[in-house]
Amino acid sequence: MIELFTKISDATKLLLEKGFTPLHASSALSMVGSALKVDRVYIYENQPYPIRGRMLTDARYAWTVPGLTSPLESSTLQSLCLRELAPQWSELLSQGHLVNCLAKDAPPRMKFLLDDHKTRSLMLAPLRPSKEWWGFVGFDDCQQGRVWSAEEVILLKSLASGLSSALRHRQMRSSLSQTRSQLREMMALSVNR
Repeated sequence: MIELFTKISDATKLLLEKGFTPLHASSALSMVGSALKVDRVYIYENQPYPIRGRMLTDARYAWTVPGLTSPLESSTLQSLCLRELAPQWSELLSQGHLVNCLAKDAPPRMKFLLDDHKTRSLMLAPLRPSKEWWGFVGFDDCQQGRVWSAEEVILLKSLASGLSSALRHRQMRSSLSQTRSQLREMMALSVNR
């Protein structure tokens, strides 16, 4: 258990220090996925604006064991409308709760998608770098219908908290960079007058 917490801490530290880039996110997810012995770890981001009245979510970062399809490589795992596939899951995640489910017990449309990608069980946690629900992180077990232990639930919550902090840090860096650029432009304009 201590080793798993260490991996989560290392993954969060990597993203805070190096930035939330695809390369670093993949490395961080690999650390956690390998330590937890899962087959997929992924991060989905909600689209900021509904498209045709539908709130969609897209896979942004993922780690997958060899031989399985990554959410980044599958068109059926992109632009998901979670409210249509699993309305209760969408509601739980938007309220800050975890989803912990065996694929056989998933809502019918989601079960079809999970079966298609060989997922036997999954656990999802919301990401909230600010007050708004940004997206979610998830673990898939494709070998067995895993009943997630209390310790594993705590680990996912810890990972979600660390990822949310890293995303918040990325957003603050971006905001600071934009402010700097605007100040430079304003200074350049005032010098040229």
